[in-house]
Amino acid sequence: MRRIAFAVAMLSALALGACSSGGSVFNTGGGAQHTIVTASGSSALARVLPGGSIPLSATAVSGSQNGYSTNNQFTWSAALTTGLSYQYTTDGNAWKPCASVSQTIGGTTTPYTADFSIYVTIDPSNESNVIFSPPPIIPAPPGGTIATNYPYCVVVSATPVQGGGSNSTGSITVVVANPLNPLQ
Repeated sequence: MRRIAFAVAMLSALALGACSSGGSVFNTGGGAQHTIVTASGSSALARVLPGGSIPLSATAVSGSQNGYSTNNQFTWSAALTTGLSYQYTTDGNAWKPCASVSQTIGGTTTPYTADFSIYVTIDPSNESNVIFSPPPIIPAPPGGTIATNYPYCVVVSATPVQGGGSNSTGSITVVVANPLNPLQ
């Protein structure tokens, strides 16, 4: 019995010694921090109707095994984009192109991109959670008009307040679906 107890004690001491060199089960010892942004809800697809809302959540992780970080403070931003694709099915195997929103100013029509950060509401009790609520109608720039084509995409990004490296910002592409054909 003493030999078993001695063997357990020696293995424990060796295990603790190995951990003190910076390694861990989650390989967080020297790995870069990055952020994972996900959509909440029943389907976990980042899809919302204009004027609706979708809850999003960020998690700071580090290392190759995505060990959780204790950081839950993020700086959030959102941008209307062009030329991206969005995930169409929950298995991640089907993607569709995002439509372009266009602006016309002085007779010239161009793709329209805009800062949509104003449509992000941060949970004051936990800054890793937000609600993204795209406007019912995209406001036109001064002196211009907007042609909204559906589905258009908005990239919502989260950056940890404490930093963590050049790749620490995470984002998710949220598709704003056509109210007349929400499953497109």
